[in-house]
Order: sequence, then structure tokens, then C-alpha cells
Amino acid sequence: MKSKTTYQYPLRLDKRDGVAVAQIAKETGQSINSVLALSIRNGLPLARQALTRPPRRVTAVDPLPDHLLRRAYAEPDELDGISAEQLAKFQSRKEPQ
Repeated sequence: MKSKTTYQYPLRLDKRDGVAVAQIAKETGQSINSVLALSIRNGLPLARQALTRPPRRVTAVDPLPDHLLRRAYAEPDELDGISAEQLAKFQSRKEPQ
């Protein structure tokens, strides 16, 4: 695992983690650097997932279930028979002040 870029960072590991890294290196015959580099590469997606905040909800109201939305929008409404030109005539051109 050769890299053109060398990234130096003083790594502070918990003693148990250091022992685990050394044990994996010994069992696999890889260097400690290889074990750490592979751990970082494979662990970054998990780190991103754990550290990223979940999207915030805009409201405190639970969304409607899909079956209710389909039923509500499947029914014809009062605007179905109106053309775009007619609708434009009814719509306000100015915002209320």
C-alpha cells in the first residue's frame, strides 16, 4: 500500500485500541501503518454516518401515510376543469400589503 502523500499526525490511541492494532498487525503480517490506513479507509463512511446530524424536521406534525396521500390526491378537485389561462385570471398579481 504505497502512497505519494505522507500525512503525519500524532495519533493518541486508547491502550486497548493500540493493543488491538498491534495484534491485528501481528496476526496478518501487515505493518501497523497498513492496519491503521485500512482501518481509516474502511471506517470513514461509518464515522461520517455517526457524526452527521440527521435532517431536521420542518414541523412537529407527523407526515401523512402514503395511502392517505394517494387517496386525497386521486380525487378530482375544484380546479380540475379550469384551464391555465382561467386560473391565471383568478390569481392575484399583487401581494397584499
